[in-house]
Amino acid sequence: MTAEPLRYAERLAADLAACCDGALRAAYLHGSAALGGWVADRSDVDILFVAADDVANQAVTAASELLETSGHDCPGRGLECSMVTVGQARDPAPPWPFLLHMTAGVHGKGLVLGRGHPGDPDLLIHYAVCREAGLGLLGPPPREMIGPVSRPQILAYLADELDWGLANAPECYAVLNACRGLTYLADGLIVSKIAGGRRALEAGLAPAGLVQRALDQQQAKVPERPAGPDAVSFVTAASASLRAAAHG
Repeated sequence: MTAEPLRYAERLAADLAACCDGALRAAYLHGSAALGGWVADRSDVDILFVAADDVANQAVTAASELLETSGHDCPGRGLECSMVTVGQARDPAPPWPFLLHMTAGVHGKGLVLGRGHPGDPDLLIHYAVCREAGLGLLGPPPREMIGPVSRPQILAYLADELDWGLANAPECYAVLNACRGLTYLADGLIVSKIAGGRRALEAGLAPAGLVQRALDQQQAKVPERPAGPDAVSFVTAASASLRAAAHG
């Protein structure tokens, strides 16, 4: 499952290293491809790039131009990547600053430059996943490059993500992220959506029929659908549990 996104990510990291003229210090494949839940019809290829603190503006511009043209041959639903500095990665903290963020895939293309931007809270979970399971494409192992994110920060982020998912995403996204959140709450493990759903089934953390329905959607066995009343009830309760633990 990981071979195709890994090959793509390795090529892209090598191209970006050449483009940045030595300023690229590390690159990590994360997300579902690293956590073991990558499904071509449902998953993006997620990459975190780390550049030198003194990276030149022209190198960032060149990197953004390369990334804008790189998504056309990306497997899965497309590319989602961020570039941060060494200092930002080693001391991850709000407001979660970055150099650039790029998406290119089935939902279109978008580039955001970090200069003058308030920050990207999603970097919190990107850092945490990279430390837990990131696949190194370039540079040292992720735990040598990326500092820790605290448990309360992760719990609060996961709760916010559940609220967002109910309002904006398909049922499988919200339900399986709730399973992931409850797995982290119970065991301190960061897992894929699919692994979270399976863990919830094994441990009785969620209604079995609801979780199986979400797993079938996530694995493209059935079409995605909006969250039903049982999904809303489950995800809302999971969000409240995560938020209480974050503030407890």
